[in-house]
Amino acid sequence: MGGTIKEWLIALLVTAAVAFGIYWFAVREDIKQDVPEPVPETAPETQPKVDLDEPEDEPVIPPTPEPAEPEDPPRQLPTLNDSDEEARKDIISLSADGALAKWIVPDEVVRKWVAAVNTATKGDLMHKNRPFNNVDGKLAVKELEIKDDGQKVYVLSQENYQRYDQPVRLFAMVDTDTAVNLYQFWYPRLKQAYGELGLKNKNFHAALLAAIDQALAAPEIEGPIKLVRPTVYYKFEDEQLEKMPGLHKLMIRIGPDNAARVKEKLRELKSALQSMPSEQ
Repeated sequence: MGGTIKEWLIALLVTAAVAFGIYWFAVREDIKQDVPEPVPETAPETQPKVDLDEPEDEPVIPPTPEPAEPEDPPRQLPTLNDSDEEARKDIISLSADGALAKWIVPDEVVRKWVAAVNTATKGDLMHKNRPFNNVDGKLAVKELEIKDDGQKVYVLSQENYQRYDQPVRLFAMVDTDTAVNLYQFWYPRLKQAYGELGLKNKNFHAALLAAIDQALAAPEIEGPIKLVRPTVYYKFEDEQLEKMPGLHKLMIRIGPDNAARVKEKLRELKSALQSMPSEQ
């Protein structure tokens, strides 16, 4: 009887040891599989400061799925710090005759466009560090009347609207499919530059759509646009117009025909951007 008990105890210990060994080995393998492979560290890119020249309050932008990266990029995407030459070249390529070269600044191209879009989500305009050059000449007006208090009233002239004819024409002629393909190619860098702004809303695609909506929301004014000049600068005589955000004022200053062409193109672009493949 004693021998039987002794053999039974030995068998039990051996079984326990084997079971413990299998469990230890399995757990060790699971732990080993869960440990991620080390990723080589790369030096972070420096972030040149782009002064937004805007208030700190951020608009509430509804979440929107971000566009997926193209499956087969046509070329190597440059780093953000080395992207100026290629980014500017791509924008200029959207005009057949290269006429856009006159309007696109050569430095910090991606960062400045991203900052301008972010500012436009509030209906505002960049006052410095703009990604494009201003139109030539000064605001063109005609004197309309003199009020009883001696204040002169002016109106925006047709000549003023014509100052914007070329950039509006170039914008309207951009091939939408080509523009959207370039946008998808550059999106990782646009997203990176947007992240540098330190905003709560990290989705640049949603910000771009919000900026387009702001431009589309600009009112369409019938009749002459009256201005006054209480100091050096002209102001809208209508106080409600004067209180509008800068982007809406710009859409009025370019004239009703140009504004209609811009809005038509923006609706076309918005539709194409919303139809892009998105990240799941």
